[in-house]
Amino acid sequence: MSAPLILADGLDADAIAAILAARQRAVGSTRSLDDRPTETLLAFDLGGVAHGLPIDCVRAVAPLSKVTRLPHPPAALTGLVAWRGTVVNLFALAELLDRDAAGATAMIVLRHDAPRIALAVDAVSGVTTIARQPAASALATLVFDGDQRLTRIDPVMLIERLLPARLQEG
Repeated sequence: MSAPLILADGLDADAIAAILAARQRAVGSTRSLDDRPTETLLAFDLGGVAHGLPIDCVRAVAPLSKVTRLPHPPAALTGLVAWRGTVVNLFALAELLDRDAAGATAMIVLRHDAPRIALAVDAVSGVTTIARQPAASALATLVFDGDQRLTRIDPVMLIERLLPARLQEG
């Protein structure tokens, strides 16, 4: 199948083909820079600082419901909350990251079934896509999304810090 002949502004077919080829090379080189692997993060706020958690480890986002306090809980465990007919452990992420919190209004329920885990956050601001970062051995890593910077939370390290080893497989 042959393409129809294109004539414009007095250019012949060879000139148009050369222009199109040059444009295709330019677009191709730009595209190769943008073809880097990306990662989608759920962006949220803790004490005025933007953070992000990989979206694939998030089960749901919900308003913070009534918290049932526990006697002598571990430091970061705020208490228990009811969510969709189940009991969920609510952890203060600000406590774990040693940050000030303005006052939790939302919770992020993680994809961890036994036990269920939710993180208390000040506010959820949306979803952002960033260039995938090389694996870091830190709980929190500073990443950039255009002009915005946020702290990416590693979900595996987070669960390691929140739960005893026997409960981490969920």
